[in-house]
Amino acid sequence: MNTKLIPWSLAIFAARETPEVLARCVRAAIVACGKRQASLDVLINGNLALAKKFAEMAKDLDGGGAKLRVWAIEAPDKAHTWNEYVYRIWDNAGTAFFIDGYAQVRPDALAAIDHRLMTTPDALGASGVPTSGRSAAALREQMLRQGGIHGNLYAISEEGMQGIRAAGFKLPLGIYRTDPLIGSVLMFRLDPSNNTWDPRRIAVESSATWHVDGIEDLTLKNVKSHFKRILRQAQGDLENRAARDHLAVRGLPLTQMPKTVREMVLQWIDAHPDEARSLYMKNPLRLHAARRMRPPQDWSSAKRAPELLYGAPERQRVAANLG
Repeated sequence: MNTKLIPWSLAIFAARETPEVLARCVRAAIVACGKRQASLDVLINGNLALAKKFAEMAKDLDGGGAKLRVWAIEAPDKAHTWNEYVYRIWDNAGTAFFIDGYAQVRPDALAAIDHRLMTTPDALGASGVPTSGRSAAALREQMLRQGGIHGNLYAISEEGMQGIRAAGFKLPLGIYRTDPLIGSVLMFRLDPSNNTWDPRRIAVESSATWHVDGIEDLTLKNVKSHFKRILRQAQGDLENRAARDHLAVRGLPLTQMPKTVREMVLQWIDAHPDEARSLYMKNPLRLHAARRMRPPQDWSSAKRAPELLYGAPERQRVAANLG
């Protein structure tokens, strides 16, 4: 019997974290890898100063089975960073884990998610659940009932990653709710034209969780973050409706997903003005979000490839340009 462990791939997303917070995230991820061979890529977008600082710190974190790389990605956008990882950086083997740069995964979290994914035949992805934060309990129960992924910690199987590449799916640039869209695509088994929605395609593992320092503290920073989140959630409501129309209502191929969230949302608003007005009346912040999306955004920085700031030269395997 072959008892050799299949390698893992880990993508840690960072943008506004402090170097110390990011270091705690990486240390926790390395511990959670245990003896497993793993490619651990830290992807820092829109913050070259953080990327350079963390690259200097990386040599004190690197070691064991997890081989560390640090990348600087110019465009300040998580969706673009996710696309770059999937198409340019992922090592093309094993389960791929996605972790936010402020989340410290529990030591057994990755193994629990991987086991759940491997023992759930229909699943292309698996997710951990939150245990800290004021809304954690309600969100955890909702995920266990309805499925879905949580952006702080989830995984996509090798089959799922290969399937995403084959289907040509890319997140629209600028989208706020990256995780629900990724989850929806997996639930449609990467082909909404021919498959029905099935939440069993994402396994939710109740034992896999993480910790976020200071998440429940009443601080000025947390208060400001809360109000910014309310504004972004108004945009997210429009995104959800537009994505649902693309995937579930019209059943369009993933290759026809608009390249930017602006295109996706404004196309839906123009095609469904009455539905859009109904959403605005229920929450005027959605109208504010729609108006903010009207001016076009310069995405020229998204054409530049990620820059490897730390990592063994033989592991610098950046694929051909996305185009």
